[in-house]
Amino acid sequence: MSGRINGNPTKLFFIKMITRDISTRDAILDLLDNSIDGASRINKNDYTGLWIKITLNENEMIIEDNCGGFSLDIAKKYAFRFGRPEEADSLGGTIGRFGVGMKRALFKMGIQFEVESQTDNDHFQIDVDVNVWKAAVEEVERSDGTKETIESWDFQYENITDKTANLKSSGTYIRVTNLYPEVAESFRDNAFLNALENDIEKLLNFSLEKGIEIKFNDKQLSKKEVLIFSEDNEPFVATGSKDSVNYKVLAGLGKTGEPKVSGWNVYCNDRLVLEANTNDITGWGTGSIPQFNNDYAMFRGIVFLDSDDPINLPLTTTKKGVDTTSEVYRFVLNIMKEGMQSVITFLKSVRKLDDPQEYRKALGEQQEEQMGVVEMKNRVFENLRTFVPPPLDYEKLAVKKDTVRISFIANRKRAEFVKDYEGSKSYTQLGESLFEYYVTMEELDI
Repeated sequence: MSGRINGNPTKLFFIKMITRDISTRDAILDLLDNSIDGASRINKNDYTGLWIKITLNENEMIIEDNCGGFSLDIAKKYAFRFGRPEEADSLGGTIGRFGVGMKRALFKMGIQFEVESQTDNDHFQIDVDVNVWKAAVEEVERSDGTKETIESWDFQYENITDKTANLKSSGTYIRVTNLYPEVAESFRDNAFLNALENDIEKLLNFSLEKGIEIKFNDKQLSKKEVLIFSEDNEPFVATGSKDSVNYKVLAGLGKTGEPKVSGWNVYCNDRLVLEANTNDITGWGTGSIPQFNNDYAMFRGIVFLDSDDPINLPLTTTKKGVDTTSEVYRFVLNIMKEGMQSVITFLKSVRKLDDPQEYRKALGEQQEEQMGVVEMKNRVFENLRTFVPPPLDYEKLAVKKDTVRISFIANRKRAEFVKDYEGSKSYTQLGESLFEYYVTMEELDI
């Protein structure tokens, strides 16, 4: 005797269990990722003129953008499906991977939500009362002719044609009301709001550098620098491709005294998914790589992983970590360790100096040039897979104690031209030459 066992999921499982896997802060970031994905579809290199507005209070959450919206066809085939269909088209370098992000985030927040989207061809809205949706059923007929009542997972939409719409141009408008008590409490908590603001500025700093404007409760957010490389040394750089994922690995030096920003930063399709990591996930304390300690606080590493199809990226569903079992990540991790070994070898030699902390401090003071992640990703480095450390120069350290720094900002193209014309090997040397030139021309007797 044989029969059929029902293996369908239940709505209650999705509403009560799947939403537990993600924090409220990460749920909001998931919704912002959708806006960034829209911006990328418009122009993946420049987000100038695009914006996202976030409003949070104890009564509602609103996220609105002008990032192109998504079509009704996408809503039917992907955006409101519970899981990404196997036949789904490539999403063109976006971060959405499993097809659960937006739904999970909305169900996490409250009982009622509305999603409005406008594109050049569509303008529609989906209104959901979770309790009504949870109770909805439908009758289906089985292949053997029997009928069965099952849960209906469908959502209803309405086309918008009147002028009362929230959107006046292409974009997306999301509003959640009747918030769950714990969510409403979070939105009243300044500590939560400050932490979320910090998350947005760090995790979406790549997009902020591309020019998108993000307002959080009417406050304009700004980018945060993630990595600093000195002009007096060249980072280890490796580029290539593995299983339809392009990678770029950089390892070098930052300033001392900043262990909280030391370690590896990993980006997947321009979204920061690992920040300042110093544990075994990024190779620390494995094989010949030592455990992280403050002697290595100057280490900075960054990894860019990009794919037209996000399913190829080594991402977790919460986008706050990497899948360490991924073949792509294991391959890239070996390259990361190669870069680490080069930088750590130098840092170990610094540790043997008579006054290593003084040297680290002096080395950090030499680092004037700050490179944002967009510049680092696009910059072409001449030497690959080679870390060129700064010299262990005792005399330079001694001179440093009787000197002061003089610095100014200049146009990069003009500064590069003058540096080459003058024959300086670095901007530091150019600055010294300019100072001496001024003293000579003004005939100053110092």
